[in-house]
Amino acid sequence: MRYPADQKARARDALLSAGARTLKTRGFNGVGVDGLAAAAGMTSGAFYSNFPNKEALLEAVIDAGLGEPLLTDTNSTTRAQGRARLISFVTDYLSTDHSIDPAEGCVMPALSADVSRAEPRVKDAYQRKMTALVDRIAELLDGDEPDRQRRAWSIVALMVGSILISRGMPERGESRIRPIESASSTVATLIDPEAHDIDEVGRGP
Repeated sequence: MRYPADQKARARDALLSAGARTLKTRGFNGVGVDGLAAAAGMTSGAFYSNFPNKEALLEAVIDAGLGEPLLTDTNSTTRAQGRARLISFVTDYLSTDHSIDPAEGCVMPALSADVSRAEPRVKDAYQRKMTALVDRIAELLDGDEPDRQRRAWSIVALMVGSILISRGMPERGESRIRPIESASSTVATLIDPEAHDIDEVGRGP
């Protein structure tokens, strides 16, 4: 039987997509290879033909998802457009929708703890993408380079930390919203010292 030339690539993409959602909701130790394969509608044999083990999938998930869509945004041709994309990225990130939906959310609050226990190559992928994200944010801020880097790292830490804390709170009630709102206000001032909230940053030049 002949198979389409891109079948292996499509199978890998399906495993990566389904695997990312499953890992973000169940954690690295909460699911095995059989479960990851089943989530993509495949067999464990299909999994192993694309990834040698679970850690290889985790590495691929980190490489594909961390910092997206900001890192691969190709529509920002000017600094002003890039700044607008940053505001959109932050606004979407610091939201209750993101808090309640880990499967479709960022890999950082969902998988950073798993990465901390992973093999060096997974940590290398994490460091590479994290550094690229911070550099991307820093280049869109005003000020000198050391200060922009410091603020960029603070922005990422606030974004990730607030979502992680929010998810630990009861699903209904103000306690789940407060860390996100507080982080949003602080991130706004880190982007633009004159702003009081992220909407004011979006109205800036």
